[in-house]
Amino acid sequence: MDTQEIFVNVILPLPLPNFYTYKVPKLMESEIEIGKRVLVPFGRHKFYSAIIYQIHSNKPQHYHAKNIVNILDTEPLINDKQLSLWTWMSEYYMCTHGEVMAAALPSAFKLASETKISIHPDFQGNISQLSEKELLIINTLSEKNSLTVKQIEKITNFPFAFSLIKTLIDKEIIFVCEEVELKYKHKTEPYLKLSEPYQSDKNALNLIFQELEKSKRTQKQSNALLFFVSLQQQLQNPLIPKNKLLVSDKFGESQLQALIKKGILESHQLIVSRLPDFKKENSPSEIILSQVQEIALKEIKEKFKEKETILFHGVTGSGKTEIYIKLIQEEINKGKQILYLLPEIALTTQIINRLRNYFGDKVGVYHSHFNNSERAEIWNCVAEKDNPRYQIILGARSAVFLPFYNLGLVIIDEEHDTSYKQFEPSPYYQARDTALVLAQLHQAKTLLGSATPSIESYFNTVKNKFGLVTLLQRYGGIDLPEIHIVDLKKEGYNAQGFSPYTKTLLKHIDIALSKKEQVILFQNRRGFSVHLECNLCNHIPTCKYCDVTLTYHKFNNQLRCHYCGYSEKVPNICPSCSKPNLEMRGFGTEKIEEELQIIYPSAIIARLDYDSTRSKNAYQKIIHNFEKRKIDILVGTQMITKGLDFDNVSTVGILNADNMLFFPDFRSYERAFQMLSQVSGRAGRKNKQGKVFIQTFNPHHPIFQNVIY
Repeated sequence: MDTQEIFVNVILPLPLPNFYTYKVPKLMESEIEIGKRVLVPFGRHKFYSAIIYQIHSNKPQHYHAKNIVNILDTEPLINDKQLSLWTWMSEYYMCTHGEVMAAALPSAFKLASETKISIHPDFQGNISQLSEKELLIINTLSEKNSLTVKQIEKITNFPFAFSLIKTLIDKEIIFVCEEVELKYKHKTEPYLKLSEPYQSDKNALNLIFQELEKSKRTQKQSNALLFFVSLQQQLQNPLIPKNKLLVSDKFGESQLQALIKKGILESHQLIVSRLPDFKKENSPSEIILSQVQEIALKEIKEKFKEKETILFHGVTGSGKTEIYIKLIQEEINKGKQILYLLPEIALTTQIINRLRNYFGDKVGVYHSHFNNSERAEIWNCVAEKDNPRYQIILGARSAVFLPFYNLGLVIIDEEHDTSYKQFEPSPYYQARDTALVLAQLHQAKTLLGSATPSIESYFNTVKNKFGLVTLLQRYGGIDLPEIHIVDLKKEGYNAQGFSPYTKTLLKHIDIALSKKEQVILFQNRRGFSVHLECNLCNHIPTCKYCDVTLTYHKFNNQLRCHYCGYSEKVPNICPSCSKPNLEMRGFGTEKIEEELQIIYPSAIIARLDYDSTRSKNAYQKIIHNFEKRKIDILVGTQMITKGLDFDNVSTVGILNADNMLFFPDFRSYERAFQMLSQVSGRAGRKNKQGKVFIQTFNPHHPIFQNVIY
């Protein structure tokens, strides 16, 4: 009697509208589970890792289902709530499950076969009829065993090597195969331990010491063994990391290898974490809330009994983070997980330090600046149910895809921020809205925090869909900053023409620097100048792909498109009229940084924008230096407007506020108000009232009047 055949519908990490059905071989049927990754053939030659979405016994009627090649996981990589979230996203954002999978999974978990070229086993070695480039490929393959098409193109310096490869295949000199390589591997490090009987027999160990000390040639080996034994006693651990032994200058690698060869020490490769350890220094119970904070915290708890989602409207510097920490502690006591979302990676630096100060190793961080293996390890740590390493995950929008299994609270800080929206590539999801659905799936509570709530969130409170809690007083009773409107029509011009450095602004920068206080200058345009323009024919260089005006970047002397990344060299003559009449128009953060260095030669000036923070730790370095008062003036784009907390900033200058108002977006007024309010909130947060200077050609515009409290 034939047993029933098992089939699975899988999600492939490709923008395909349908699920694909594969047959499960008999030997694999007991291992099949929804959410596991399987390796499947797709098309004539390719192989991909796919996620099992459904298990059934419905044999396809119109085609023969291919077999699964392998099951890649012992436990499901994706849980049922994640799959439900993927389905909601594919329907709501009108994309495919494959596009959601491609966005959700770390690259280390997404496998695809790669075409490799190797020498044909039947090739006899006759190379007399080969061209120079064909011979170069064969010689390299004989050394490397196999090469990808890209590697062959690089070796031959021939960008389209397919014709060469096809010729060699036709001659049966080479053949093509598909290889799949696992991307994620555990990190291992060498650990050393004493061999038996030296581990348990002290007399045997003493005899070894006596033997090693007889000769000068083995004295360093004796030093190494003595240091090893002292570390064992100090760490109370028989296994000692090799790198801890090599810190000594009394011996080296060769002495340790000699002890291993003699059988005195054993070397073991142990799996270690790529993620650093942290210890908490304080307890959340030590945080003393002000009276208004206590009232707000009590209100939030009361309203969570009635509403699943609460909008927490607290002015800048009101101490929202301390309230978040109190709520997080309550969820940890219940054994729950917490997701803390932030719009920008830049914001995570300060918040990480504050949360780790209170929760230590319970805090994990997840964003795109981690490498693929680190992201995969964080994913596994979040999915761990037995003795989980992380209960709190702090991250940017991609953190909504992590495999939470017991989520209790979702905090969405700066919920109004446009950075929560994914624009490229698909799915074009809003992380704030996606997090709300994630919280519903887990029956968790959601807290939306902002000093300038989005219109849609505030509207939901008016309609009684969300609860509303307000905190309209700064911590410590410090007044909100003084806001001054500076009219650029009166102060923006001097003998040389227009200048963004008005007398009013420069005067107060001088006062701040003389008092050893810090200054933030905001210009929502990176680069050196906005664009180049020909004085004769008014030609402006634009991107050849998206027709956007190219921005000039002085540090690499390039014109760059801020939409697609296209760049080109700065032309010496106008491409349109061939005359050398090109001039720079406008100013970006790079130009401001350079000119301020001329105005204030003794001040330390830094820039915080996309260009200055490309490397992994650039954000942390700039923010750390500013916190430690190693920087006097910080020039930046919208990155400096979002939730950063600096206690020595007394003056904030917004160099050209009109740029935000006249942006081609129906939300431009809302965004302008939010950005101006947020950047103003960076001034005078701890000690005394700060000052903000908004420079504009439209001083009576209602948006600017509304920003003045």
